Amino acid sequence: MPNLNTDIENLLSRTNLTSPFGEFLKKLEEEVPRLGKIRNLQPILEGYEDANFILESDLGRLVIKIFTKERSPKNNKDYVRILEESAKIGVPVPKLIFYGKISSASFIITEFFEGENFENGTPMLSDIIAITAYLSKLNTLNFPVDELYDSWGNKNLLKEYEKSRNNLTSQQDKLIAPIVEGFKKVDFSKFQKAVIHGDLQRKHVLKSGKGKYCILDFGCMSNDSKVIELSTFLAWFCLQEDTWEQREEIIDKVINNYASIHQLSSQETASIPTLIKASYAAYFLRTSILIKEGDTSEETKEWHEKSNKLLISM
Repeated sequence: MPNLNTDIENLLSRTNLTSPFGEFLKKLEEEVPRLGKIRNLQPILEGYEDANFILESDLGRLVIKIFTKERSPKNNKDYVRILEESAKIGVPVPKLIFYGKISSASFIITEFFEGENFENGTPMLSDIIAITAYLSKLNTLNFPVDELYDSWGNKNLLKEYEKSRNNLTSQQDKLIAPIVEGFKKVDFSKFQKAVIHGDLQRKHVLKSGKGKYCILDFGCMSNDSKVIELSTFLAWFCLQEDTWEQREEIIDKVINNYASIHQLSSQETASIPTLIKASYAAYFLRTSILIKEGDTSEETKEWHEKSNKLLISM
């Protein structure tokens, strides 16, 4: 059985928190009186950046995200702004309850959304089209975002490859190198930009029993090329082993529905297959390095195996 205290300590080590966690929670009750009494707390162990917990209080079930120390104050504020602006234009995101700072640690509290993600279930075409529509709305936002560097993102594949290629096995390099060469040929200079989620994978979309959706985790948000958004969404939400045979139909449906708001140029559309491959290569590269460095977590192992299979399928 995992040690809960150790799990919490590991999560909090990612943050700037300077006081004991019990003291932080006590101050939280004082600063946000409508919370009432915090009766229970459950760490969310998935993910690599922020420290996330489910809280049970007099206000109900909530989620607290304590931002990683790697985020700048501006990045924290931009995260809050994206939640607020998304809600205004009809993008379903967690409702913001509170944003503050205690013991040097910035955090947000949001409502808990009752639903299941798509990690263990195949999204139907209707789900894919619905999320594409929300993504299209999100990408109408356009303001500067102070982003947190994403070593897993397809847009940083070249940089990460150059940094880590000497630590790859010849077999790993053989899979990644051709995709890097293709990526080098993509000219992003004339591509349209917007506020993007940047990591719209199956874990980051919830669906309730009533068919309502909620888009989670804007940790990889940025103001960047719309094709980065689309290709990442296609790679990690739409196109997995369970939907691979329908990939051409799915890609066409997503691009056509996205075009109802965002008309992509022929160059942008042509770049998407390369960027989908780059998404898989970036995850395979990152997990290969983490495993070599001693990461034995189940999450890293699963991403490694999944990205490897998808690369071989390309």
